Amino acid sequence: MPAVWDYLGVCFSGANLPASVVLLVAIMYWLLAIVAGLDLDFLDFDLNMDGQADLGEVTGMGVVILRFLNIGLVPLVIWGSILAINWWMVSMLLDRLLDNVYHAEQREVWFNAVQWTIRNLAIAVVLTKIFTQPLRGKFDAEEPNTAADLIGRTCRIVNSEVTERFGQAEYATEAAPLILNVRTRGTALLNKGDTAVIVDFDPERNIFFVEKEKTEV
Repeated sequence: MPAVWDYLGVCFSGANLPASVVLLVAIMYWLLAIVAGLDLDFLDFDLNMDGQADLGEVTGMGVVILRFLNIGLVPLVIWGSILAINWWMVSMLLDRLLDNVYHAEQREVWFNAVQWTIRNLAIAVVLTKIFTQPLRGKFDAEEPNTAADLIGRTCRIVNSEVTERFGQAEYATEAAPLILNVRTRGTALLNKGDTAVIVDFDPERNIFFVEKEKTEV
């Protein structure tokens, strides 16, 4: 038991204290997530990095740095957990390697402990960048029923008729059906209840072009 208490004393003293506390918080989070069935969105937030072009220079530079570190490109809880592990391992490893050099000072001089804490955290951030690099994009939600996905699919006309200027159609999904703005090309008309094939999409006007489904004779 004395050895255990001595080890815990090392973990929660000097430059190791912040890293150990952060790691403990990460462990408690994942235990809570397992027991309560929480998902990755819990305690997460959206950095809204897609709008960085409209930000000021200072804020924009901050967003660039966050993106470089993969913050926001990887779920924050995963990024933070990897950081916590790296920070703790770096702190404990350097504490052991440099034990004979300044171990006594680390227990006595808090100024040095703060310096070493910043150093350990900086190293951990770099390691976290490296370890999370393969995770970029792995957690992005795929947008269902994109315009490209709908090309070649069939829909049902829901208004009186579809012309080159007006028309709406219904595309069935597993959830609520999608109401699409549709148009025809040429003189062919589509009437309410007809089944049509989506052949093209105009992103500027958010309009789908449809043709009447050909029936086999």
